[in-house]
Amino acid sequence: MTARRAASKPGVCAVVTAMFTLLATAFAAAFDRFDDLPGAERVRQLQGTLRAIGQDGRVGDVQWTPEGVVFRRGASWLLIGMQGGEAKPAEEPTHDKPASAAPVDPPAGRAKQRTRATSPDGAWRAEHVDGGVRLIEVASGKSTPVIAPTPDLPGVAYGTADWVYGEELDQDDAMWWSPDGRFLAFYAFDGSRTPTYELPTGWDKLRTSAAPRSYPKAGDPNPVAGILVLDRKTGHIATIDVGDDAEQYIYGVRFAPGERGLLFNRTNRHQDRLQLVLADPLSGRTQVIVEETQPTFQENRPLMRMLADGDRFIWGSEHAGFRNLELRRLSDPTFCIRLTAHAFPVDEVLRVDDADGAVWYTAFSADVPMLAQLHRVKLDGSGGVRLTPPERGWSKISVSPDGSRFVARGETPAEPPVTQLFAADGTAKPLATLAESDLGVFEKNTLKAPELFTCAAADGTTTLWGTLFFPPDFDASRSYPLVIDTYGGPHSQAITGRFDPGPAEVAFGVLIAKVDNRGTKGRGKAFESATYLKLGGPDVDDQAAAVRALGDRSYVDKANVGIYGHSYGGTMAASCALRYPDLFRAAVAGAPVTDWKNYDTIYTERWMRTPQENPEGYKAACLPCRASDLRTGLLLLHGMVDDNVHPANTMQMAKALQDADIPFEMLIFPTSDHGIHAPMYRSAKWSFLLRRLGVLDVAVPRTVAPEAAKP
Repeated sequence: MTARRAASKPGVCAVVTAMFTLLATAFAAAFDRFDDLPGAERVRQLQGTLRAIGQDGRVGDVQWTPEGVVFRRGASWLLIGMQGGEAKPAEEPTHDKPASAAPVDPPAGRAKQRTRATSPDGAWRAEHVDGGVRLIEVASGKSTPVIAPTPDLPGVAYGTADWVYGEELDQDDAMWWSPDGRFLAFYAFDGSRTPTYELPTGWDKLRTSAAPRSYPKAGDPNPVAGILVLDRKTGHIATIDVGDDAEQYIYGVRFAPGERGLLFNRTNRHQDRLQLVLADPLSGRTQVIVEETQPTFQENRPLMRMLADGDRFIWGSEHAGFRNLELRRLSDPTFCIRLTAHAFPVDEVLRVDDADGAVWYTAFSADVPMLAQLHRVKLDGSGGVRLTPPERGWSKISVSPDGSRFVARGETPAEPPVTQLFAADGTAKPLATLAESDLGVFEKNTLKAPELFTCAAADGTTTLWGTLFFPPDFDASRSYPLVIDTYGGPHSQAITGRFDPGPAEVAFGVLIAKVDNRGTKGRGKAFESATYLKLGGPDVDDQAAAVRALGDRSYVDKANVGIYGHSYGGTMAASCALRYPDLFRAAVAGAPVTDWKNYDTIYTERWMRTPQENPEGYKAACLPCRASDLRTGLLLLHGMVDDNVHPANTMQMAKALQDADIPFEMLIFPTSDHGIHAPMYRSAKWSFLLRRLGVLDVAVPRTVAPEAAKP
């Protein structure tokens, strides 16, 4: 979009003036440069040490040969036979020249759609230009208009979508070719009803400019998405029947294999119903192949894996509360074979062996729920078996061509990797170890390995998992400040099955912990839905519950606990500061959503519905509404050109705190967007936390005696 000068839009000057007033009047303190903080040198040294931990347990370039498995460990090539044994030196495998791949078009950029789509054979290129679509014959360069905006359909653009579709639905394409290059599908996208958000830019220039962007906020009218299909053979353009619901989302557009038609996902505004739809590209007629519903929210990115026949496909369904696998057909929507019936979620499908009739997949079947295990089941639902030992989580899995062996990397959040060879016979016993980590590295560097811990959630019954990281030379007889590194948003996951050596900032002499609260993913629909209609409720309560549990340890200084996070994590940090001043002495909130009315429709309404439908939920989550409750040191950080979480979120919070005469600190980054990469971000965050938590020799008393925690 073309930027406009601030003076060309009524009201922009007033907004700019108000923002500068906020910047000038926010309570602020001087921050130390990160490199000048006591202990910064130890942090730098520890960064290199932590990065190296576990690297010796990994291998690369696994290849299967008649003699066994060939792999690279470090710079050496090694061979282990199919029955195991010792690794022997091997020659670097020769690689066949790869077949010519389909053309790759330039990336779209975050939350945008590509403006070019090249046909699979490279002969044709579709381009989005001036709101329309044109077709170019690559060999001759001849350009032919396909469709362009017209006055009778104001606001409709073709071959593009908008920021929200790109950000929340991963829709980075808006034009799609059929495998044979005959058909070109593209969006007809009507944004005329959607309000525009004016984001001032050029804060470091002589004059600011307004950067308008279509951005529907919670409760606003949505854009209307349609699909058109050009038949390049006849020049006819068909309109796909996407349905009459103007508020729905149409996404995940792609052609099915062969000539079976065009597939797309369709979900209603509440996102509690998902449909997989197959369309005829000639007539535009559609048929629902699969429909999934949930009482809360439905998975928008369903697991789907086509089989070689181009008709059958593996589908991930959550209808029973955990994602399980089904076998379905495009040609028969009534056909369904349930392949699994687990009381834990399936993660991903790794391989479908049509010859053997087997599906290889990972699922969270271990007692420690984030440790993914390899499973196999036949395409008729029989013969289900777990193939890996549950003491570790397994990834980087390579299966031999005949399906008799596999190589996998095993680790836990607290234990570095080991790579092993297994027989796929269900015994889950390794035949050989290809690489393993040196566990002595912790002791050599006076480090204590991370601890994977559990605690009760705020409901008193649900188990939460977290990771605790210790400073070098840890002494359990001492007392250390505790810092919580949080994100905690829906469908996020901080504690995965992968080894995490932790942040080097523990070298400042602090404990750092991460906890996956209710509402995060990987534990099934009940766990994920605990925050439905009440973001900022159970998730914040669970972070507080984890702090209380850790505070019972003798070496945790529970009088000096801090928390930091960015984006949803910034919202969590500020919420914890406001609701639990008895637990948190300092909070750093980077780019926080301070009022969910400020955020986009797709994300916000998925968890909260609209402000009109859930007024109490929005009110309870509103941080400026609680400004007078602040008794904790709070630092707000935000980029002034953040087109994701608009800086108005932080400005609204700042104004509410100023109106309540509550001291706080704020640092604004004039040219940063949602990801703030300026060195001062890190400096401000850590100098603020260390000062507030008593690590630096600067006394910072609370300005007001802490009140009891608010519900």
